[in-house]
Amino acid sequence: MNSLIISLTLYLIAANLVAGTIYYFGQKKIGLIWFEYPFIYVPWVILLLIMPEFVAVVGYADLDPSLKFFLFMMQGFSCGILGGFILLPRFFIKAETRWEKLKVTMLSSLAVGIFYLATRYLLLEMFKWVLPKVQ
Repeated sequence: MNSLIISLTLYLIAANLVAGTIYYFGQKKIGLIWFEYPFIYVPWVILLLIMPEFVAVVGYADLDPSLKFFLFMMQGFSCGILGGFILLPRFFIKAETRWEKLKVTMLSSLAVGIFYLATRYLLLEMFKWVLPKVQ
C-alpha cells in the first residue's frame, strides 16, 4: 500500500475523531458553523508540502520499507491529532458574527499548521543527525 494513502487514512481517522467530538459538543454551546470544519485539513496540506522533503532527508527509508511506513504512519496520526484541535480555540475566544468565527478558526488553523511545520522541521533535522550514525 502506498505510504501516502496510509498517512491520509490515519490523518482522516484521527482528525475526524478529535474534531468531530469538539464539533459535537461545541455546535450548540459556542455556535460552531459547518464551514469551519474543513479548516481541520490545513495541516494535511502542509504535510503534503513537506512530504517530498521528508522522503529526501530520510534516504534510508527507501532501503527499509518498514521505517518508511512507520514514519508516514506517525506523521499522519500526529498531524491528524493536531488538525482536530483547530476548532478548540473557539471555546476560549468569544466570536459573535460569522466573520469573527471564521477569522478565529482561520488563525488557529494557520497557527497549528505553522506549529506542525516547525516540529516536523526539527524532526527532519534530527533524522539528518541521528540516522547516519545508526547505519
